[in-house]
Amino acid sequence: MNLPLFALKDYQVQTLASLRRFLEKTVELNDADTAFYAVTKRPFTPPPNLPGLPYVCLRIPTGGGKTILAAHSVGIAADGFLRTDTPTVLWLVPSQTIRDQTLASLQDRAHPNRRALADRFGENVRIMGVTDALYAKRADYDGGAVVIVATIQAFRVEETEGRKVYEPNGELMDHFGGVAEALRGRLETGPSGDPLPSLANVLRLHRPMVIVDEAHNARTNLSFDTLARLNPSLIVEFTATPVTPEEHNPTKGVYASNVLHHVSAAELKAADMIKLPVILRGRPDPKDTIGDAIAWLDELVCLAGAEEAETGEFVRPVMLVQAEPKSKDKPTLHAEEVKKLLIDDFRVPEDHIALATGDAREIDGVDLFDRDCSIRFIITQQALREGWDCSFAYVLCSVAEQKSPRAVEQLLGRVLRLPRARRKRREELNRAYAFATTTSFQNAANTLRDGLVNNGFERVEAQALVRATPEAIRGLEEGGVAFVYEEPIPEGTDAEAFKANVEGATGGRVEVDVARGVIRARGALTDYDRTSMLLAMPTTAATAVEALVHKSRGARLKPADETWKSLRFAVPRLGVRSAGGLQLFDRAHFLDTPWKLEESDPTPILDHFVQPKPAADEARVDVDAGGQVTIAFVTDLHEQLALALQEKGWTKNALVNWLDRRLPASARRDITRVSSTLFISKALDAVDAEMGLGIDGFARAKFRLVEALVKVIARHRDIREATAFERVLIPQSGLEFETSSDIELVFDESRYAYNQPYKGGTDFKKHLFRVVGDLETGGEEYECAVYLERCKDVKAWIRNTSRQPHSFWLQTSSDKFYPDFVALLNDGRVLVVEYKGEHLATTDESKEKRLVGELWADRSNGKCLFLMIENKEFSRIDRAIRGEGT
Repeated sequence: MNLPLFALKDYQVQTLASLRRFLEKTVELNDADTAFYAVTKRPFTPPPNLPGLPYVCLRIPTGGGKTILAAHSVGIAADGFLRTDTPTVLWLVPSQTIRDQTLASLQDRAHPNRRALADRFGENVRIMGVTDALYAKRADYDGGAVVIVATIQAFRVEETEGRKVYEPNGELMDHFGGVAEALRGRLETGPSGDPLPSLANVLRLHRPMVIVDEAHNARTNLSFDTLARLNPSLIVEFTATPVTPEEHNPTKGVYASNVLHHVSAAELKAADMIKLPVILRGRPDPKDTIGDAIAWLDELVCLAGAEEAETGEFVRPVMLVQAEPKSKDKPTLHAEEVKKLLIDDFRVPEDHIALATGDAREIDGVDLFDRDCSIRFIITQQALREGWDCSFAYVLCSVAEQKSPRAVEQLLGRVLRLPRARRKRREELNRAYAFATTTSFQNAANTLRDGLVNNGFERVEAQALVRATPEAIRGLEEGGVAFVYEEPIPEGTDAEAFKANVEGATGGRVEVDVARGVIRARGALTDYDRTSMLLAMPTTAATAVEALVHKSRGARLKPADETWKSLRFAVPRLGVRSAGGLQLFDRAHFLDTPWKLEESDPTPILDHFVQPKPAADEARVDVDAGGQVTIAFVTDLHEQLALALQEKGWTKNALVNWLDRRLPASARRDITRVSSTLFISKALDAVDAEMGLGIDGFARAKFRLVEALVKVIARHRDIREATAFERVLIPQSGLEFETSSDIELVFDESRYAYNQPYKGGTDFKKHLFRVVGDLETGGEEYECAVYLERCKDVKAWIRNTSRQPHSFWLQTSSDKFYPDFVALLNDGRVLVVEYKGEHLATTDESKEKRLVGELWADRSNGKCLFLMIENKEFSRIDRAIRGEGT
């Protein structure tokens, strides 16, 4: 059965594209240092004892899907850097628990992580731990991709398992028969001078790609020494918390991570991966805190039920309760005490509670996603079992004041994942909730924000993503007095009997004032409180009980500063009117698909394909004048891999099919397989006629052929698309363009995504959302933003971030165009501004952007304005608004 490939989110595609660009640039320049700077414009920090090695970091916050990205990175490295169908991968994880989970997911053929590998290598994948690797044969490595999952400790000599890695092992003898002489000098040898048949030497032969999952234990001098002994080809680190340049201190063995790509919290939120913001409510008394949290959990359960009735998606909200540690010196609310409190004071059934501490592991082996699972409360102390994950966890309740972000960061990460990575219709189910026992809201908020930072979020983002409820702030300002809500005692109720029954049953959260004739709730009431009141009152009082419970829970925990965000900002979009109605203008309106690529000229491939040099018979290693070892790293790597694996017999048809399969999706997005294979065959004929390589020469250069094919196809596509685009925009094209609110884009803060938050000191009060995305702290685009902020005719504006799923775009010949700024004017019109530096303003791409932008404005009946501003001519904004021309 062919399972569909797990669809990556936009931010995941962009992350992998960054890795591909870096690796391809490294091959092009034969230098990781220069390639990293070319891609990021930041200096590269080389790892110790690994000269020339590409070592980069992909920064992915908690909940971003690091493992599936790591699985996809193997194919990208194999094609874009290693140029092999048989990569060896050493996948390092921080603990045995994570190792077992990773192994299980990669070995499960139905799991998305395994399917990511299968998408590139098919069934030619072998997944193993170190124990299995000690017995793996040469055929395993020659037959496809090999992935060894382990901890870094497993390769350290002082560990028992590590010693086995370096010891001679007769099971591995077949790896070393017929090893090329140029490779023998790279291997560790025994007393006889022959290569040791060890797993370490097997890895040295195959130059493993190293994947590091959360690299905290793998960035020490000892770890780098260990990795150097295995002769890796590249290292890719996946982490939420990289080592920053400010923390770089080689004298202490601390080395900065080379962050190649950073994913923001906003991108995860827009992709429906995590629950944000985190809504905070604080109370000084732990019983009040627990009561509020339970009441809100009950409210979430009701909302989840309504959600399921509409969508069919089952969600059962769960609360994580952070207890205090036990103490010999004083009484504390430790895990057993919290459980007793839940049962005795809040009437929580015992089977709704599970302990997850060092001594009690009551959730191990429990499927919390099972509809029949009764657990609603999980009590822990500092951290849940490593690798534990349940997206049903919505509420974090801390019974003691937490002043250290380390105490909350791990648990906070547990409540951030959004169930099934699918946005819910009820906004409350798209958020996470923290109930803190505290006497200072600011301290509690700062602790949570620090916890978010330690989960991989930028501090600017964390500042905006922890929000208070109005009552939380007011209550603490008033000295922590519980919020009071009242409802009249219904007629016909025996007030004295009701008082006697209810006050004890609710632990004092409900008071009955007989003299005044009111029922008074102190703090939020739970479902258990509701049941206690209903049992003690006549059925005619049900309405009063429900009203009191509803009042006590407040206004659904909406953030205090949410009301000003009610401004609706919608942008009409450019469409094409046809008999089928109005359609958003895109590529389909000017390109015929599929494209008949085989009709294009194949000879331009000669401009992109360089005839390969004969294979070297020795490694390219030299010593400079200072006595330092220098290498042409990439060239040396490719030659070693070629020596380690001899090409098998090829035919032209087999090679054409192989080349076709290796074309990336971006190259073949509008081409049928028949068309691409015909074109590839003609291209091979053109190269052979010019260079006379023959099938063996083609086989040795097959990865270079892929690169050349990608470039020549892109060249033909650019010409095709530009011609078709220009043709469709002329009046004679027959297309009826219309800019209409029927296909408008509505800006929504919960969908606003960016790669980096603005970190400067300017307070942009008119920006529609709390965080300004992808804006530098200086420069011409920043000055344009300041001008819009100060413009008296602008009511609100937004930094329109590029290549994000919910940003405003216009179609050009080859891509989507994302203008820099979109502004809502006081008179209701929409202004779109694209800023171009003087050196970019006259390019063909800029001309297309200007053309389609002016078309969008022209077809709006005066509702929209478009400006392409150059050379700081910001006064054109005022003239355009006044209708004076630009």
